[in-house]
Amino acid sequence: MFLRRKATAPLPDEDLLLRIRGGDRSSLGVLWDRYAHLLYGVGMKYLKDPERSKDTVLDVFEALPALLAKHEVRVFRPWVHAVMRNRCLLVLRGATRATPFDEAAAAGMVEDDADDRLMHEVTLQRLEAAIDALKEGQRECIRLFYLEHLSYQQVSERTGHDLEQVRSHLQNGRRNLRLQLERHGH
Repeated sequence: MFLRRKATAPLPDEDLLLRIRGGDRSSLGVLWDRYAHLLYGVGMKYLKDPERSKDTVLDVFEALPALLAKHEVRVFRPWVHAVMRNRCLLVLRGATRATPFDEAAAAGMVEDDADDRLMHEVTLQRLEAAIDALKEGQRECIRLFYLEHLSYQQVSERTGHDLEQVRSHLQNGRRNLRLQLERHGH
């Protein structure tokens, strides 16, 4: 799948993160060796497409130095897993379309863009947690309809619920998501 070295440095992840913050790109390679295959698995779980999964792993590692500069990461593994999951959800929503590299546009990018991405990732994490808290039928229908963009009929066929049950699960799921997010001040 991805190129990996046989052995990785014995340094703990947290030491590698400090080195990356200091500009050491080789530490990023060690993290790649440790986690690229795991993140690929997350990508396959959500995207169900090997090429899109590989591209998303590459995107996460490309953004890693900037993200680490902005965030205090205490435990890397669950944090990077959440970042990967959120990137996959963005891909499923079509929010991260590949565009050709434009040097002029890249030169005009500002630091606020990284802050916006961070806030977006935090919002996605909260939304994901709220979806996970829904009842099974609601959670299943919300994921299939909104994240996988299936029609009512396709959701019905996939879940075994009739169309009225699908409509009911979606309506109740949306309401429960809104209430849960409002309750937690989001």
